[in-house]
Amino acid sequence: MQYYTASQDNVYLEDGNLVIEARREEYEGKPFTSARLHTNGRVGFRYGTLEARIKLPQLDNGLWPAFWLMGDNYGVDGWPRSGEIDILEAGFRSAIDNGTVNHAVSGAVHWWHESGTWSDWLQADHAEDVVLSDPLYSDYRTYRLDWTPEELVISVDDTQVLTMDITDPNMSEFRDNPMHILLNLAVGGWNFVEITDAVQITADFPARMYVDYVRLYTNEHTELEVASEDYPSGDFGIMTETREVKNALDWENNTSLYIWNSTVWCEMVPGIM
Repeated sequence: MQYYTASQDNVYLEDGNLVIEARREEYEGKPFTSARLHTNGRVGFRYGTLEARIKLPQLDNGLWPAFWLMGDNYGVDGWPRSGEIDILEAGFRSAIDNGTVNHAVSGAVHWWHESGTWSDWLQADHAEDVVLSDPLYSDYRTYRLDWTPEELVISVDDTQVLTMDITDPNMSEFRDNPMHILLNLAVGGWNFVEITDAVQITADFPARMYVDYVRLYTNEHTELEVASEDYPSGDFGIMTETREVKNALDWENNTSLYIWNSTVWCEMVPGIM
């Protein structure tokens, strides 16, 4: 139910912390504003230990904070073929209903299932959650993913949330592709939170999600992809009536071509989307 903006009202630095702030305000047809940050096209990795130290706002009812990963092939293959790893999600409906919404942390994995026995999207998923004794908003907590070619382990403050064997041939999304990092604070939604009426959002606003750090530790399998600072930029085009175009895209040098549903488009390496 939120509109993600690039405004410094919604994302800023404060005392060394990154702050993502959700606000109750009408914007572009949405009743709330917030922010989502991602590293797609800038930093991607495959395997390693990723952790973030985060302090959440009071969630009840309607806030949906997340710290997660999406495959770098998302722009080409779409979801769920990109794979998705949710290291932190909170604010889900069942926790609202049983009164543990400020104590419950969910971890989840989503992928494409080739058998066609799951859903119309051929989407498979697995999620688990833990309920912690102290409220999530009471202090910073460390949310962690340990990722190897054999398994994914998600934990919060050394309490294991989910372990997933990814050696199944149907789970190649988590072995074949690097992934990028996302942080966001959503509000409401027809799934997960299951609130679609702004009147039913009772959380206090402005709501702030504080991020102390995000760190990636290597293991023996880690592969890191970092975009260079000299990737092509400027005005590109086949035809223009507004300005002269001097830059050029060179095949296999700074350009890749993709075909999807008979549509061809080009992309500047390293894959900024």
